[in-house]
Amino acid sequence: MHEYRIRNMASRKLLANPQGSRTNGTKMIQWDDTGGADQAWSLEPAPGGGAKLRNMASGKVLANPQGSRDNGTEMIQWDDTGETDQAWILEPGPNGGLRIRNMASRKLLADPQGSRENGTTMIQWEETGETDQEWLFDPPLGQAR
Repeated sequence: MHEYRIRNMASRKLLANPQGSRTNGTKMIQWDDTGGADQAWSLEPAPGGGAKLRNMASGKVLANPQGSRDNGTEMIQWDDTGETDQAWILEPGPNGGLRIRNMASRKLLADPQGSRENGTTMIQWEETGETDQEWLFDPPLGQAR
């Protein structure tokens, strides 16, 4: 299994699980790179296509609560249920990164308004073409660590 650090193109911060929480419903944030397992993610095939993003500290997956279709819904972690609210499609973005699209809502994982603050909760938002909705994977996808 490959581990990735997922960096937002606007903020340059990493997708993180605060303090490596193991609690369902914990909101996923962005933070400076600390090298911790709370900022490491694995990609696994999801039922029906797409990928699950599993946090290495908690073992839980990135989820869109109840498959919300609302802009601004805060993304959380949850036990793996195999539902589409936990499945993500990785697709090329217009600025050279990858967009991470939720299969249930069809909305993109985003850093609200390109915030550069540690602790900002990551949300979903309709496609805007901005860099706050694009992510870089380290190592780049397809390259083993």
